[in-house]
Amino acid sequence: MNCNYVAFEGIDGSGKSSIIEQLSKILDKNKIENKIVREPGGTKVGEGIRDLLLSHDYNVSSLTEALLFCAQRSQLVNELIKPSIQSGIKILSDRSAYSSVAYQGVGRELGYEKIYQLNDIAVGGFWPEKVVLLDIDPLVSLDRQKVADRIGGDKIEFFQNIREGYLRLSEEFSENFLVLNAEKSLEENLMKICNWFGIDET
Repeated sequence: MNCNYVAFEGIDGSGKSSIIEQLSKILDKNKIENKIVREPGGTKVGEGIRDLLLSHDYNVSSLTEALLFCAQRSQLVNELIKPSIQSGIKILSDRSAYSSVAYQGVGRELGYEKIYQLNDIAVGGFWPEKVVLLDIDPLVSLDRQKVADRIGGDKIEFFQNIREGYLRLSEEFSENFLVLNAEKSLEENLMKICNWFGIDET
């Protein structure tokens, strides 16, 4: 695998978790040590923040939401991601700082550049080396969700804006992004990911 830290991005219901789990199994077969992490969460502090962020019990303002994501992300990068990479473990991350640029920066209209800069501070410039963006029509992805959390249960317009944010990121950082049609089969997209990373999928 030609990178140490890869993030999987996309709006809720795009199929990130399933494809990450399958890729992890392929890496295991290739004897490539890897670890799956999720955002928000991944650490004791992060999981506590996750409960607060996703629960319907709280009315969280847009800026508070953005700052809480930054807080859990800073903890995750410094407590788990960096030490794992230093130990030779590949990181497969279900979301990353790019999520906040799309969700809070564009979706919540806090500002693309502003939220990028805020997250850059939070992670100390330590962004994923590669990003797999599972692009999908929000009408399709939201229909896939079994139970929507506080953020995942927002209006369709919110997710349409997020999708536009992700596509803007993929254009700005085109060398680092692999954009896939999430409506294609898991097997087809997994093959494209393995080819991109130079991994033997058999």
